[in-house]
Amino acid sequence: MLKLDTIDYHGIPLHLTIYETGADAPALIFIHGMSMHAGGYINTIPNANFLGALSEQGFTVIGLDLQGHGRSGGPRGLFTFHDLMGNISRAVDYAVSNYNNRVGITGSSMGGILSFYAAIEDGRIRSVVCHNTVDLRNIQPIFYLKRHMVILPIVRLLKPFTRFLTWLPIPIIAYIKLKDTFDKPGNIRFIIKDHLITRTYRFSSWISVFFNPIDKPAIEDAQTPVRIIEGEKDKIFSAGYIRGFYGRLRCPKDLVIIPGAGHMLLIEHMNIAVPLIAEWFKQTL
Repeated sequence: MLKLDTIDYHGIPLHLTIYETGADAPALIFIHGMSMHAGGYINTIPNANFLGALSEQGFTVIGLDLQGHGRSGGPRGLFTFHDLMGNISRAVDYAVSNYNNRVGITGSSMGGILSFYAAIEDGRIRSVVCHNTVDLRNIQPIFYLKRHMVILPIVRLLKPFTRFLTWLPIPIIAYIKLKDTFDKPGNIRFIIKDHLITRTYRFSSWISVFFNPIDKPAIEDAQTPVRIIEGEKDKIFSAGYIRGFYGRLRCPKDLVIIPGAGHMLLIEHMNIAVPLIAEWFKQTL
């Protein structure tokens, strides 16, 4: 059953898209990717309702719109890493209060990264499935475009002035090419037409999440069981990088590289991704 609800984070309303299965079913919190929102995984591409399909596997799925995204409040694209961790913690509060303490978390792209770190920060999260993840203490290895080599020196130059640059919008496409996201270029039009997409992040948001290593735990600190799923042909997070990340983990872990798949696994390859995610949570929750 589809349900919409709102929770509060320091006065900012956070929108939840929920597919309820039952009070005894494990509760999975879903974190969307960069610029996206939970509702985008219901109808971004016709007949690709990822949240609904995952719920049909026997879970209550709670899709969170992070602050500054989608239907949640807050200035568009303005947040800190600790804000996003706090957003997720409030979603965990909601899951525990309304359902039970069998709580897992899963996310795609940036949402996969945040899911991984949230499980380190919040001990109530019992299991994780990350579609992509990265070591936020050093993101340079995932830079893959020529323009990244131009952006990095500028970021270093302006970083001391971050607190004065919360107003400065940086387009998402400065980091990602849209054509690198979908296997089928025609699907890009659904992103372009979605008025809830956050198209820019503030300079301070980029710095806080991706260029401030000192406030991030080491990935080796992770103890929660984690499965990482990755497309073999993902242009944004290479399979080679993900294998290296996985090799450093000391927690119970599993890695699945999906042959022939690109970046948008949860939407374009839902028939593969959903069973892999469900299988892990059935084993660990």
